[in-house]
Amino acid sequence: MKGLRRSLLWVIGGDGTQLKEGLASRADAICFELEDLCPAERKESARQAVIKWLRTLDFGHHEVGVRINSLDSPWGRDDLEALLPLPIDFLRIPKCENPRNVLDIDAIMTQYERTHGIGQNRTELILMIETPEGIRNAYDLAACSSRVAGLNLGAVDLTSAMGIKRDLTIGSTQLLYAKQKLVMDAKAAHKSAFDTAVFCPPGSKDWDAFVRQDTRAIRQMGFTGRSVSNPAHIDIINEVFSATPEEIAFARQAIRAYESAKGEEKMHVYVNGIYIDRPVYEKAKRTLETVKQPIQRG
Repeated sequence: MKGLRRSLLWVIGGDGTQLKEGLASRADAICFELEDLCPAERKESARQAVIKWLRTLDFGHHEVGVRINSLDSPWGRDDLEALLPLPIDFLRIPKCENPRNVLDIDAIMTQYERTHGIGQNRTELILMIETPEGIRNAYDLAACSSRVAGLNLGAVDLTSAMGIKRDLTIGSTQLLYAKQKLVMDAKAAHKSAFDTAVFCPPGSKDWDAFVRQDTRAIRQMGFTGRSVSNPAHIDIINEVFSATPEEIAFARQAIRAYESAKGEEKMHVYVNGIYIDRPVYEKAKRTLETVKQPIQRG
């Protein structure tokens, strides 16, 4: 993975207002949308707008991704072929259910990279898991290609496919199994796990509190980031998915103490009264991975 991905902000292709808000935000990644949020009559113009933006704009500290249409649709292959030459950090692939479909996309991208002398896996894949079949096959999807960087739950499509209305109440267990399975399968394949965008319940009086509580809950579940539809949520989400200064300081102390110990000394390593064994040491290293680093381009 090229950069820290806590917040992945949707920007509909061709929507200049959303683009401006995204560029001014602290979102880790801006993800341009060419699929569900773009009506059929606007898909071609949306694609052209995104191509122009990718060629001409400086995205600064933001990673850049694009959700293309399915290759089974009238627009998907044109999306993929038009975007291959452009400097994109990741593609989001919608409604992933079968590893074969992912491997077909991977093969097209790999052939392009080889033909044009581009480094392998320059552009990663984030797979949208939006159907019961996708949930069932989540591990196989995550593990099918080294280009796959993570799995991303899509709750709107998933609840629709299940024939139920999405429950937005605090603490809802409606999609608990789906979320837990997606996280476990992603982690088993050593990939990231992204939750769906947060939508506040109608009539909610304190959106910030709801977003914070919901995001804390999914972080405790093991998610590493989430989609974002409202830029006002970005700073809260980034904060929740980031280590605190105290956690960072402890992680550095734990790593230093464990690595400096030798042989049997490692059985007696303590920091602030906390025993530092191998699992604590590994967790400390993962903690430091959540410290935001500048995006390196080119």
